[in-house]
Amino acid sequence: MQIKNGNIMLKFKKYIFIILCFCTVYVEAQSIEVISFNSPLEVSPLLGGELTVDIKYTSESGATSNNFYIGLQELDENNQFVRTIDGVDFVNQTAGIDVSLSANLFVGTIHPLSNELEAGHYYQITAKLYTNTWNELASADYLNTSSLETVNEIPYNFSTFPISKGADISSMTEMESEGYSWQDNDGNPRQLMPLLKEYDLNAVRLRVWVDPDNSPANGWCDIDDMVTKAQLANEEGMDVMICTHFSDHWADPGQQTKPAAWSTYSVSQLETAVANHITDILNALAAVNITPKWVQIGNETNDGMLWDTGKASTGGFSNYAKFINAGSNAVKTFNASIQTILHLSNGHEQGMYNWNIGGLINNGLNSNNIDIIGMSLYPQENNWRDFVDRTYDNMINIRNTYNKDAMLVEIGFSNSRPDITYQYIVYMIERVKQAQGLGVFYWEPIAHQPFTYYPNGAWDEDGSPSIAMDAFLDNSIILGISNLNIDKDILNIFPNPSSHQLNIKLKDLKLKNFRIYNLQGQLIKSGNFDDNKNQISIDIHDINNGVYFIRINDLYTHKFIKQ
Repeated sequence: MQIKNGNIMLKFKKYIFIILCFCTVYVEAQSIEVISFNSPLEVSPLLGGELTVDIKYTSESGATSNNFYIGLQELDENNQFVRTIDGVDFVNQTAGIDVSLSANLFVGTIHPLSNELEAGHYYQITAKLYTNTWNELASADYLNTSSLETVNEIPYNFSTFPISKGADISSMTEMESEGYSWQDNDGNPRQLMPLLKEYDLNAVRLRVWVDPDNSPANGWCDIDDMVTKAQLANEEGMDVMICTHFSDHWADPGQQTKPAAWSTYSVSQLETAVANHITDILNALAAVNITPKWVQIGNETNDGMLWDTGKASTGGFSNYAKFINAGSNAVKTFNASIQTILHLSNGHEQGMYNWNIGGLINNGLNSNNIDIIGMSLYPQENNWRDFVDRTYDNMINIRNTYNKDAMLVEIGFSNSRPDITYQYIVYMIERVKQAQGLGVFYWEPIAHQPFTYYPNGAWDEDGSPSIAMDAFLDNSIILGISNLNIDKDILNIFPNPSSHQLNIKLKDLKLKNFRIYNLQGQLIKSGNFDDNKNQISIDIHDINNGVYFIRINDLYTHKFIKQ
């Protein structure tokens, strides 16, 4: 009986084993893999480069969703992290097996190309798979993913059309009164106006409120305060733009509140008040021998000004036209050479511009007294290229439809992404030049925390300009910002200054080619070297005297002076 039971038990175990073999379920472990990315990545000096990274992932067993991070980093020769170029988080993505996901990352021209990085450094994509509570499960990095090569192989010749480049620095005196100061990127204390000039800015924009003592402005940006700043700019030879807010505080598309003292005025009294206020501004400037180059008649008057009397959308279009006429006539009566500006926001919205300008004309605008249409543009990370292109189209529309010049009197971009801000400014300046516009002004670049939480400044908290401001430099759009005046142990150019020839010596590398650019980005001279040497001379007797940049082997850049 025991033997029989033992046989039965043996057979039973055998059958269980067979059943289990047939019923085994394979469970795949969580994983993440970089499937593809566009390398080499072309990084345009105009637009930067957009890196598309495709990944595939498998979630952990039982998961319903996952979080992800996909980024681009610079690593050193020991595969250690140096800095992040760009990165994006994905939250609550669908869980599954072999699920695809894509990310677009931005690589701006503030970053060196791969062949300009420090020796041994390289760009690396990293991708991480997390639980939906951000516990890391798997990663793809240098151990299993190839590095990224960035290049610039498509030449671009920037426009040399002359424009004004400026900044609205209206908060300067208020900030200084609270103890804020300015310094350059080497930590040297500086005065603001000379520092701005070093970034090739040649103009400032200054706002004026009617009675800021009667508002949260606490008296700042009244006529006297504006004159103080205008004098500092004038001492540096900078042009001045006056931005009149016909309010005691902010006037913009969402608010055009009458000054308290004007609140009960009739239409004719408001016309007189507008004219008198502008005349008072111009008299105050004339008293210190300053003539502004431009005067705005109102600020971002998309829906009129001096609401509700001059609110265009609620029956006030004709009054709006009267107020613009009163202001522009006051300017031209005072000095016909001062250029008047009608300023609207959202430069990419051509329909709104046609509605506003066309409506003013239909309601009696004296268009002969308006010289320029001023624009604002504050795009986001996902639309800055499109908004700039549409603004360019609108500038052409304004010239063709209304026979008016256009300029960007306000631009700004998130201070959390100075790399994109830099690229946005470069692209905006270039498109304005292509449209034969008159200028580009950054609004309050000096604003930073803790003075204000305004998110679109272009200054660091230590009081120095951020890298975004380099976009205004005349030479920044030619060659980028890396490898200028590099160590003489690597590249030596002599004599410098030179009148006839440059001697070039490149350590440990053979000379292949050279390109010489002027400060406007024009290619002046170029050539190839076929002698397999690391030292050679270039004849420069035939180029005009001035400052130039020479680029060797599409890698190293050096400034020199022809005299």
